Amino acid sequence: MGHKRDWKQYNKHLVNRCKINLWVSPKLLRSWRAKKCKKNGRPFVYSDELIKTICYLRFKFRISLREVEGLFGSFVSAMRRSLRIPCYTQVCRRMKKLDLPSEFLTKQGVTDIVLDTTGLKVYGEGEWRAEKYGGKKRWKKLHLATDMKTGKLVFSEITDEHVHDTACLENALKRMNGRKGKVLFDGIADSLKCYRLAGKYNKQLLTPPKKGAVLRSETELIERNDAVRMIRGLGNDKTAKSIWGKLVGYNQRVIIESKISQWKRLYGGELKSGCPERKKKEVQLKTMMINAMIDAQAV
Repeated sequence: MGHKRDWKQYNKHLVNRCKINLWVSPKLLRSWRAKKCKKNGRPFVYSDELIKTICYLRFKFRISLREVEGLFGSFVSAMRRSLRIPCYTQVCRRMKKLDLPSEFLTKQGVTDIVLDTTGLKVYGEGEWRAEKYGGKKRWKKLHLATDMKTGKLVFSEITDEHVHDTACLENALKRMNGRKGKVLFDGIADSLKCYRLAGKYNKQLLTPPKKGAVLRSETELIERNDAVRMIRGLGNDKTAKSIWGKLVGYNQRVIIESKISQWKRLYGGELKSGCPERKKKEVQLKTMMINAMIDAQAV
């Protein structure tokens, strides 16, 4: 029997999504201004924590830097505090220099992950015109990896559109512990290189063999050969691959598919930032926001 949804609680959550009440933690108020530090040049006026908070609001409401300055200013005015806020140009410059964690989760607790890749727009709705008449690159690839146990994102990275989807595999594997576990990837990872990478980090790569796959003699491909034999024995068609996926646990890839859907529902299918450094920080901040939402739901 499937999970029964609590519609009363579900409807309550949907209503609360549109309540614009900003709760400002005492920690943010205490760290509003940047700490004094010895460095060349003019010291920062506002802390990284404040800049991150403003960026969170920007990405949550999908608004421009000028608009988020007005929105945040209205919240500060409602608190009736004489606090200065950074202007949009300061937020833009400081975003490139934010000190963000390199790892989103402690790797000791990450044993099994699911990976996938999607595309994000860079130049908004004008990509058709750019494609027809020429122009700059219009897309970036977003590579995501999710912890199967908690559903949190352990890895996020953007690359140019010509980069292969499996280019992120090793970086994602570095975010995992050394215990034996699983890595789920789609059929594009069916290659000797990917199987060797997974074996190097003590992980089992679960990816469907390509159409017409044959048995191979390399020792790293023993489990792949078993998958080929199983799919052939089940009929060697689409249904056979589906049954194989349920038997070995490959059907858990729905976790990353739902995570990509959540990303685009929350933030849209585009990047708001312009330069490469800010694009990277934007992806990191959005990843931290999704993980924080999961933590909040668990309380």
